[in-house]
Amino acid sequence: MEQKQRRYRQWLSFALGTAHGRLHDILESYEGDAEAAFHDARADCLPSQNKREEGLNEQLHKKASEAYIDKCLAYLSRHHIQMILLEDENYPALLREIHRPPMCLYVKGKLPCQLPLPIAMIGSRKCSEHGREIALHLSRDLAAANACVVSGLANGIDGICAQGALQTAENPFPTIAVLGSGVDVVYPKRNQRIYDAIVERGAVVSEYLPGEPAIPAYFPQRNRIISGISRGVVVIEAELQSGTSITVDFALEQGRDVFAVPGRPTDPKSKGTNRLIQMGCAKPVMEAADILDEYGIQVKKTILQEKRIDESSLSFQQQLILRLLQASERNYDELSEMTGFSPLELNFALTEMELSEIIKQSSGRLYSLK
Repeated sequence: MEQKQRRYRQWLSFALGTAHGRLHDILESYEGDAEAAFHDARADCLPSQNKREEGLNEQLHKKASEAYIDKCLAYLSRHHIQMILLEDENYPALLREIHRPPMCLYVKGKLPCQLPLPIAMIGSRKCSEHGREIALHLSRDLAAANACVVSGLANGIDGICAQGALQTAENPFPTIAVLGSGVDVVYPKRNQRIYDAIVERGAVVSEYLPGEPAIPAYFPQRNRIISGISRGVVVIEAELQSGTSITVDFALEQGRDVFAVPGRPTDPKSKGTNRLIQMGCAKPVMEAADILDEYGIQVKKTILQEKRIDESSLSFQQQLILRLLQASERNYDELSEMTGFSPLELNFALTEMELSEIIKQSSGRLYSLK
């Protein structure tokens, strides 16, 4: 794309944010000439057919200046954020196929031109210990087969799946996180360490303007990107009335494969997954091979060997936590009281130890040795 046209398409995305419908309509009415749209916006003569369009045109008029574009581009540069337009070669090919795809994605990390097999993994924020173990093993085995695990970086299943994918050292691009906030806003904050690891080895993406806070209305829209970017969607745990159903609905509408982990009929956290299987909306899966077989890929089993912990590589805080957990499993409040560490120190040490697979966390913030 010619550099001028790229600049003015960037302007449209900066100025309109997620008003994708209006953005598409403007480009269509100007036959793709974003520069002409910019000059008409500056002259306040963009065509409109209703009050909503008039409001968006007023927004464009106020932001139709070269200084505004320079300011936005400078922000991206300072915060190491890429802006990938719909026409760029590393815009995810599957996402380009959905209805009204985002005109641009903001990215921290990297997006390769050809994504490896992208598989979304979703489930309950308040997962069971069984769901946690399933999520960890499935994501790790998928990443070991060079699949890319896509998640939303939320508490519970999302964060666990990202951790599992990151444990596979040989996969050069193990995971993508899609945020319901600006790409530079970590939500929840407790997932900062996972976020940093994903930026280092994969990509964090968002359609929302950098700096945008996470608000509830953004998450359903975010879910259409999680499914849209993926070949298949795996539901680990879900209650009957669950937010995961939004992502599943998008996946089915977009023609994506849906998989679900079956559970006990009496378990509330499995009622949603069992219902998907019962209705024929999802294929039941027990291991990564059940998913990979659909795409003609042989699963590579990860072999976990018992390892000695090199205590010399641990911080003072981590060594003390290790001693306490060698005696007995303990919950967060007990560790806080017994160590006297500040919440920041304790959270940092626990997250580091989880990512290093020294400890594991169960429901109720109960910690024990791995």
